[in-house]
Amino acid sequence: MHNVRKSAAVLAAGALAMVTWAVWAQSKKTSSQATPSANDQLISNNAQEMLKQGKQVFRYDTFGDEAFWGDALHLHQAIAGEKQGGVGPGVSPKTALAVGLKVDLDALPGCEPNIFA
Repeated sequence: MHNVRKSAAVLAAGALAMVTWAVWAQSKKTSSQATPSANDQLISNNAQEMLKQGKQVFRYDTFGDEAFWGDALHLHQAIAGEKQGGVGPGVSPKTALAVGLKVDLDALPGCEPNIFA
């Protein structure tokens, strides 16, 4: 009977030690994730600003291509067509999208999202 009590006491002490360790480990885990440092916040803010600037460049910077496509080839007039003040038959919005022309719907005033469907 003495061995049974001793075994039960050792088992209970072991279980208590495991529970204590689990609680301690969880508290360390949550405390290390609580608040980012000032340096982490600075890095995060800088990354967000770089993404914002990258979107601006991607949307609006032509890298000088407008001189070739617009001034030399007058592509905008060919796309618009004679009925819209350009030259030739023009290109429908559906065809323009099918051949890879990109359109920023947010830049078009009063444009319905399904206009090109």
